[in-house]
Amino acid sequence: MPTSTPPHVLAADPLVVAQDGIATVHQLMDLGCASSVIAAHSRPPGPWRRLLPRVVALQRSDPTPRQRLRGALLYAGPDALLTGPAALTLYGVTSVPAPKTDVLVTPRSAAPRGHAYVRVHPTLRPAPRVPVTALACAPLPRAVLDTVPYLPNQAALAALLAEVVERGLCDREELVAEAEATRSSRSAWVVEALQRAD
Repeated sequence: MPTSTPPHVLAADPLVVAQDGIATVHQLMDLGCASSVIAAHSRPPGPWRRLLPRVVALQRSDPTPRQRLRGALLYAGPDALLTGPAALTLYGVTSVPAPKTDVLVTPRSAAPRGHAYVRVHPTLRPAPRVPVTALACAPLPRAVLDTVPYLPNQAALAALLAEVVERGLCDREELVAEAEATRSSRSAWVVEALQRAD
């Protein structure tokens, strides 16, 4: 039976610390915290706040951008990867729109619905996991392709492609291969932009 573990003890647990102060309800219950205590601590004026359904920030203050990303991954499940502008920002790409939190999940996952700042995109093409600053991301070429719908125009696309290629973050061949594997209208835009840049 769960015991009433003090909030400060749970916040200092190595798992919670490794997850940037964010945990799922199930993880907290596994650490000995009753679900009723989690609910009480997550309501004002409690010491925690609910970040997303089934995801808790073990602090009262607003979450940092990194904590929001960690929360998105925990919300979407163990197969989830960050992609799109959020992943590119972690990779250090600067020519992206204001980061949105996009999560890529495999069809094997029980993909939750998008919620608050999280967009969940089930995929038929699972991508390998790339740890970027200890957060699970899609490979950079995939993140580039997943960013295309958020770009305002062709000039923004050209700037993004130029940055990732010129900085050596990925090469043209990797981008073309990803575009061909994606097979969507955005793929054609990427291939055309790369050809114009030659």
